[in-house]
Amino acid sequence: MSSRSAVPGYLRPPPSRVLRLPSAGWTTVVILVALALVELYARSSYASPLDIVPVSDMLAETARLLGTREFLVDALGRTLGIIVISFVASAVLGIGAAYLLWRFEVCKRAFRPYLNVYYAVPTFALYPIMVVLFGSGITPIAVLSTVFAFGIVTVNAQTGFESTTPIIDKLGRVLRMTRWQYFRSILLPYALPNIITGLKLGLSYAIISVLASEFILSTDGLGHYISIAYDSFDIAEMYAGILVVTALALLATLLISAVLNRFDWRRRR
Repeated sequence: MSSRSAVPGYLRPPPSRVLRLPSAGWTTVVILVALALVELYARSSYASPLDIVPVSDMLAETARLLGTREFLVDALGRTLGIIVISFVASAVLGIGAAYLLWRFEVCKRAFRPYLNVYYAVPTFALYPIMVVLFGSGITPIAVLSTVFAFGIVTVNAQTGFESTTPIIDKLGRVLRMTRWQYFRSILLPYALPNIITGLKLGLSYAIISVLASEFILSTDGLGHYISIAYDSFDIAEMYAGILVVTALALLATLLISAVLNRFDWRRRR
């Protein structure tokens, strides 16, 4: 028996490779197999061209759309801008609200019940109110998406703050840290894993809210572009827009995970 296995509580680390492939490689394999199956099904006699088109046609149409200025600026650029604004606003407001709920018991008692029923509120029903307050255009969609993503960021950040152990608080007092030094050097790094989870979910919520608002309510943006393609039975263009949305969400989630994980001391070696 090795010395490591003899140590009580020793946990063997998970293998970095399975059948000589890392986890990212297996993810790629699964995606490629799924796309190949869709390609084969779309080209078979069982599929209707009004229901699905081959993946190769989707990719060709996506490349064509990405080469047009109208799509890049009026649709994709507009949607990306609203998503970034909504995500940044929800992240700042959500983490700030979570800190207040953690720091002041009166705030926690007053607002925690509303957060518990937050997702039962029909957020899109607030759109007419947003139009009355802010007019039509980008602002009501950005505000609505910020409100939609705010709750999940707040709940996860508050969970991270509340997970701090008493020894952490005692350490801050022993080192005679100011409130800002304690927050920046101890509390925030300790709660960062939960905050990262909340930010990734908040980004997903912001993307969903922006695209759904544009699909149903707006006259511009990527969601509206997909809606027009759907109404005009341009199936290839519709699926091309969906591919752009999927790639956008995947890349954004991977990017924010990579950036935030660099600040997570638990993942450093």
